[in-house]
Amino acid sequence: MDFCGLKNIVDNVAKGTEMDGQLLLSDEVVILIREMISSGVLGPGYRVNEVDIASKLGISRGPVREAVRKLVSTGLLVQEKNAGSKVFSPDKNFIHELFDVREALESLSARLATHLMNDQEKASLGRALDFHQELMGKSEAPNYQHGGADWDFHLLIMKGSRNQLIWRICGIELGDVFALLRAQHSSGGTSRGRQALLEHRWIADAISSGNSDLAAALMAQHIRASRDNLLKRF
Repeated sequence: MDFCGLKNIVDNVAKGTEMDGQLLLSDEVVILIREMISSGVLGPGYRVNEVDIASKLGISRGPVREAVRKLVSTGLLVQEKNAGSKVFSPDKNFIHELFDVREALESLSARLATHLMNDQEKASLGRALDFHQELMGKSEAPNYQHGGADWDFHLLIMKGSRNQLIWRICGIELGDVFALLRAQHSSGGTSRGRQALLEHRWIADAISSGNSDLAAALMAQHIRASRDNLLKRF
């Protein structure tokens, strides 16, 4: 979504109270900023100019300020005293800590999903990966497309684990930070898109065959490989 796209949404919003309108507009601005970050338009350390965004959208600064506040609460933006906000810029230590958490929770997620996903859900993993391969074939570079096709596979497994804490932590609370890292991961440098797709298929096959130990081990190995590739950028 670009500024024009969001402006069309804003123009079509039904009139309501000032507070309700601002809350609704702020949600749309949140979507816009998230997509600017996930697409790489706003990279780590980039400042978010609230005045500029409000001006381009033709709205007051209030909804933009509220959107920024929401994204600061997720960790995607960082508020600096007397300097506005900027996109979070992770360091090596943060990457290690984040992927330690991700490895622990997502390997458990794969183990649980092996036993708890029904046949239809397991089949959906293969269909998702077929779609990812099709997208990759249309791309000029062997990367997963911006917007999180890679993450969709992980989300399917998290949902299949039936564990609300795993979903809340990895799927929701850390979702924005993962989107930022995906944008970094797929822009420049050495891509491991095709290898990641192959690893996803191994995980899906282990889940479908009912081998929970193998599914968990493959997921842990996959997360570590993703971490190591990301750390090459630092």
